[in-house]
Amino acid sequence: MISPISLDVPSPHTGTPRLSPTDISQFIRLEQCRRYLRLRLHERAAGNQFMTAYGVVPQSIPPLLTRSGAEFEQEIELAIPAQLHPHRVGENDKGSRADVNADVVAEAQRLEPGEVVVLFQPRLDVDVDGWRIRGDLDILRLERDTDGGLHALITDMKSSTAAKVEHRLQVAFYHEMLAALFVQNGVAVASIETAILYRGPAGGDAGLAGEEAEVAARERAAAMHSFGTDLGRMEHITDADTYIGAVRDLVTDGHSIAMQVVGMPFEEVPYHLTYKCDGCLYNEFCMKWSAEHDDLSLLPYLTEHEKSALRNTGITTTRQLAMLKEFAPPSNGGNSAPRDLIPARGQEVLARQLAGTWPIGPRLDELIHRARRYRKWKREPMEALNYIPSKGYGSLPFTDAEHNPNLVRIYVDAQHDYLNDRIYLLGALVVACERGVEQPERRHAIVRMTDGPPETAEAEERLFVDWITQTIAAVVALAAPDRDGRPSAPIHFIFFNSFEQRILLDGLARHFGAIFGATPLYDFLTQLAAFDSPVATFLDHEMRELKNFPMVCQSLQAVAEYLKFNWDTPEPYHEIFRTRLFDFWGKVDRPPVGADGQPLESPWYTSRARFNSQIPLEYAYATYRGATTELLQAFHHRRLEALEYVVHSFQG
Repeated sequence: MISPISLDVPSPHTGTPRLSPTDISQFIRLEQCRRYLRLRLHERAAGNQFMTAYGVVPQSIPPLLTRSGAEFEQEIELAIPAQLHPHRVGENDKGSRADVNADVVAEAQRLEPGEVVVLFQPRLDVDVDGWRIRGDLDILRLERDTDGGLHALITDMKSSTAAKVEHRLQVAFYHEMLAALFVQNGVAVASIETAILYRGPAGGDAGLAGEEAEVAARERAAAMHSFGTDLGRMEHITDADTYIGAVRDLVTDGHSIAMQVVGMPFEEVPYHLTYKCDGCLYNEFCMKWSAEHDDLSLLPYLTEHEKSALRNTGITTTRQLAMLKEFAPPSNGGNSAPRDLIPARGQEVLARQLAGTWPIGPRLDELIHRARRYRKWKREPMEALNYIPSKGYGSLPFTDAEHNPNLVRIYVDAQHDYLNDRIYLLGALVVACERGVEQPERRHAIVRMTDGPPETAEAEERLFVDWITQTIAAVVALAAPDRDGRPSAPIHFIFFNSFEQRILLDGLARHFGAIFGATPLYDFLTQLAAFDSPVATFLDHEMRELKNFPMVCQSLQAVAEYLKFNWDTPEPYHEIFRTRLFDFWGKVDRPPVGADGQPLESPWYTSRARFNSQIPLEYAYATYRGATTELLQAFHHRRLEALEYVVHSFQG
């Protein structure tokens, strides 16, 4: 199947390609996805009509990120003192901005020795080595020293807890734009420096010690020196040449990555579907393109390197991979279920080649099992297993009347507020066994939420103390006595993934003193697990190792739904929490059809990348419609039940 539309991009040799520094910053954040860069270059050249023509829409930026960034920028602008002559250039009464190349040049030229001016959001549009680069500098500080030398400081404002690589690269682009503008207009400049002015950790610098405290104090002082405010921390980029070199490697050099991407046919531009895709503008485009082209990216847990290796041998679709091997006939004419794979007729040489190819070889049969399961899910008539054979046992403990008879399972779900870098919602479902069987009366859910955004350490501390106290009390009350009648039971924690355990442990570390003093935490955490199992299970790891689910995005919500879990009890959670959580199904417009005109496969596909299982933070801030605090906590309770439901699909 061919690409639905032309996605050509002009090169510096045939035209003037357009780009912005934020595009490259996003490119880095998306793990240097070349498909993203190609689509972005095409949109800059021709608009986003290609999305409409393909029946998809760009994914919007989460409103909380936009709002948080705007609020931080406004705080900084209002705090800069008048003696620095802060003002905006090129902005009309309605808040829209025009290019201000001439204004910036004029501001630099009119500065007298000893004078300083601070410009907010100047929009530059400059030719840099054959590329037309347009971008808004958050703050441009111009100063002429007493000897007449002009010094420029380009500062990007970020409402983040730390300065990141993509932030530094973004201001390196601004550096090259400003340097080119000054050269083109004959403005002599003594120095151009770059910096990141960021919000810093939630709660400020309280609790920092040692080197961390010294860095924080130095960066607050730098912000005060340059802008007369310590509302943020300012990182001067001391190795600017490294990032300027990266600008050339990525874009402006004749052999740059951008030049390579421009020169490729669209179908050959490499890409792969992973967690990063959740936050990409072209999320829907790539999911639909992958479905229509049966791309290898649709295979769960396939890595980018494995996909590349398969493509190098001529295997580009899931169907080709699925047909590489077939199930061996049952031995001795028996009726046992198929397990072993053997090369299909005519595929012996290729199968042998792939078996010795790194990194595919060790996983070849597993990948073929996954491809066959996916193709069967798409209604192709072929045998497939719903598990991965020869993977051994998982970490979930087994229980019966003789083995771990009074096991206590604790399902844990933690929700992270990334704006404040704290937890705002905690849940635990405690389920105790008696004589190896779960009893309805021996289960209890504890769901606790902060009163509002966890802007203070005290708010998060209260959440933890309350939640842990109630969870421990539930374990004590529900656990069946052991065989000797003693109140002792093995405990096993179950998280959906290691991220949730990490943010929980980070939160515990922040408040360990208060929690340790308020609860019997030590006894709880050192309680022995079942002797044959680790103390915790990460369900996503169990799924990867043991299950052969067919969909590429194996989030909690998707897996539970695939297993027929009813998400709409007691409320219609599908509809309430649809945005960015349950909006992952779609139908292809043109499914392949047979000679009789009937579809050859199911038209349903994963239409949006939703790898992440966290509840989008917008629901907690009431940014998305219909979500109240009560509904959010009830849904969190239902998530714990979904976690338990998925666990029951495994054998301990």
